Amino acid sequence: MDDTVDRNLDTISRRLAELETATDTALAGGVPDRLPQNDIAAHVSHAELTAANDRLRTQRGWTDIDLDAALTPDQRAGFDRWRARQRIPWDHEDVLAVGFATVLGVAALWYDTAIDGAVAQGLGATRDTGWMRAWERAGKRLPIDYTGPGFGGRAHRVRSPGHDLGRPFEALRQIRSGEFRGVLWDYGDKHPVTVGGRFREVDSLGEALVLWAQHLAADVVTPMSLPLPGSSWLYEQDNRALRTFAHEVYLGTSAGNGLNVRSGILTPSLSVITTEVILRTHVHARAYASSGSARLDEREQARRNELLLAAHSLVGVASAGKTLARMIVFDDRKGMALRHMNVPVLLRMGCLAIQVANDRRTRNMAVAQDWEALAVELLQ
Repeated sequence: MDDTVDRNLDTISRRLAELETATDTALAGGVPDRLPQNDIAAHVSHAELTAANDRLRTQRGWTDIDLDAALTPDQRAGFDRWRARQRIPWDHEDVLAVGFATVLGVAALWYDTAIDGAVAQGLGATRDTGWMRAWERAGKRLPIDYTGPGFGGRAHRVRSPGHDLGRPFEALRQIRSGEFRGVLWDYGDKHPVTVGGRFREVDSLGEALVLWAQHLAADVVTPMSLPLPGSSWLYEQDNRALRTFAHEVYLGTSAGNGLNVRSGILTPSLSVITTEVILRTHVHARAYASSGSARLDEREQARRNELLLAAHSLVGVASAGKTLARMIVFDDRKGMALRHMNVPVLLRMGCLAIQVANDRRTRNMAVAQDWEALAVELLQ
């Protein structure tokens, strides 16, 4: 915009302020200061108006241009809200931060089997601690741990609703009643199984909840860990493909090599946490360097969401690509390829996509008033 427009608007704003002050003084019974005469004709060109205003600015010593002074307090507050919601464009530092976080995320995805082995070894070390042994003893003789005919073997937890994090009510019901309930499939025929009389009963719901948590904690650190939430429900469905899928994916090619809570949720979450830490540190550090405070305003929060969405999306695409490639290469066990699907990063992508869309919708709604609307408001 031509700077003459800014000078003219600033001059008019200052003259109007002087007129309002003189009017208020006269209405209050005082004698206002004499105002300089207006040497501008009724109809002048832009160049003539600019020249006259520049002469007045020189006489009065008006060197600064403060267009905000022309706004009312309500208008200024509205303008500040509008400005605070505008998008901050990315710069090279943002791109480098996203790239660095993505490289680490893809590296974690590439070596996910080795990382999961290290996590399993670390969790296994806790089994020898005193508190974990105490929890393991406390969770003994519970009905959810039944391993009788048809419910034993290395993958017995996928056939027990009590080991399913997605079915807490059924698990607590069995613990309180001291009775195991499951489903046995025999050549396509479904047989409900109920076993009782050999397990201890628990009187209160609170005690049952504590025992269930202790039992699962002691199981999650074992090589087989726990099946993914909903696995026992799949195993009970009248569909052999679903039952086979739930069983074989959890069973894996060896102990702990299948898809379980550790390999499907805990280990993939490490790459999500790494990306979050890197990008959040980057955004808050830049905010602190520019303003002296690590607190983010609306614009900086929106940029943070964009950076996180970009990094998580790239890792998610790599995860889907690796899963698809292994499905194509290993035709005999396609279900095992799902072990490489980073579910936590996909869930985080969905949440961030909603946040970014909401930020964009907020910016579109925060439209600044045009000149006609401002004029009408001033006249009113």
